[in-house]
Amino acid sequence: MNLEFYKSDDAVVGVLNVRLVIRSARTLKDKRRVIKSLKDRVKNSFNVSISEVGTLDHCQYSQLGVAMVGNDKSI
Repeated sequence: MNLEFYKSDDAVVGVLNVRLVIRSARTLKDKRRVIKSLKDRVKNSFNVSISEVGTLDHCQYSQLGVAMVGNDKSI
């Protein structure tokens, strides 16, 4: 997992890169079901952009990219 924050006087940009192992997934369809559920929960809970960005062809591994932009300087 890699988390980075970029600050300026006007905006704060957060970028998160997460690698996952989905042991219960036996097919790509199983993996897509788990990833879609996780993406929907994260997006609704934290108001961020999230996408699967790597290891698309392996049924038990996934890499997600999460990004947020805000103007709150307290981060």
